[in-house]
Amino acid sequence: MAFVGKWNFDRAENMEEFLVAAGAPSDVVSDAVRKRGSVEYSQAGDNCTIKTVSSEGTLERTFQCGKPFEMEIPGYGKKATVVASNEGGKLVFRGSGADKITETREVQGDTMVVTLTKPGVDIAGKCFFSIDKTSRKF
Repeated sequence: MAFVGKWNFDRAENMEEFLVAAGAPSDVVSDAVRKRGSVEYSQAGDNCTIKTVSSEGTLERTFQCGKPFEMEIPGYGKKATVVASNEGGKLVFRGSGADKITETREVQGDTMVVTLTKPGVDIAGKCFFSIDKTSRKF
C-alpha cells in the first residue's frame, strides 16, 4: 500500500468552508481548523491501521477494505458506519446513513491529499500531508 509510513500535516484548503456547509457544529469546525499533526499507516495482512496524532490526542482505527466498520468522521464530530475500498490506488471511505461523507486519500509523489465531500455540498475540504521520509519503506 502506497500509504504505509508516517505523514505530517502540511496545509488545508477549504476545510472550514466544507465543514460549515456540511453542517458541522461551530465548536467542531474551530477545533478541526486548529488541529495539526501526523497520520501513520500500517498494514498487517488484510488489516490496515490509520493512527492520527494531534495536539488533541491519538485516534487509531483498524479496518479491512470491503467490510463495514465504525469511525469518527474527521473534523465533523460524529461517528458513522463506513466501508473502505481501494479504488485505482486511492483509499476511499464512504459513510452511510444521514451523514454520507466520503473521505478520499491519495498519494501524489511525496504528498498525501485527503479530500472530504458530501452530497449536496458544493465545496470539498482538503488536507495535505508530506511523507516523513525516515518512516517510508520503499
